[in-house]
Amino acid sequence: MRIAKSIVEQYFSNLSGPLDPGLKKSRQAALELGLQQISLGDLELQILKSIILLHASQKWIEIGTLTGSSGLAILSALPQKAHLWTFEKEILHAELAKPLLEDAAHSKNQQVEILIGDARLRLKEIEHLGPFDGIFIDGNKAAYGDYLVWAESNIRKGGLVIADNIFLSGAVFESVFESERPVSSKFSAKQINVMKAFNQRLMDKSVFETSFLPTEEGLSVSIKL
Repeated sequence: MRIAKSIVEQYFSNLSGPLDPGLKKSRQAALELGLQQISLGDLELQILKSIILLHASQKWIEIGTLTGSSGLAILSALPQKAHLWTFEKEILHAELAKPLLEDAAHSKNQQVEILIGDARLRLKEIEHLGPFDGIFIDGNKAAYGDYLVWAESNIRKGGLVIADNIFLSGAVFESVFESERPVSSKFSAKQINVMKAFNQRLMDKSVFETSFLPTEEGLSVSIKL
């Protein structure tokens, strides 16, 4: 399955042509940090962009800036004068992403703010600016449940909750296919349990309308009801 997904990703990238200059710099920064494997691929970025383009949005939240690739995709999908708040725990990652995101935002008269630190604490600082149109979650896997609780209170009705890595490289499937899959050592028991609970909550039809996209790591797209 991983090989097949890689082929699909490569095929899409070949069709897409040269990278945007900002995205190219973000990719290079991730490569130099050895983080290219946890940065969204071209196909995942395009999916994120396309979904946001279809949605009337002005105010977006991102959890997990990394070197800016997903933030660039979000900004490219948002209209003029939109605002993106992106949260990053690592100072170095934020410093690398900042000029790329600011350049992209400036070109469309948008605003972007990078808030450094634990998003679970810093999200409280912007609650008074809500409700928000959407949130993209790609941060600390053990905190996904906390991010979702915040989203339920601060994303508007009809807003979007998009999350990456919801399959945890297949670790969330182990209780379902225990006899067919080896126990994963890549993620902790806490991370796996949190993600299972996160996915289950997204399937609560009194709160969300949710689809799972079978990307290599899994991408959830939810509409808040």
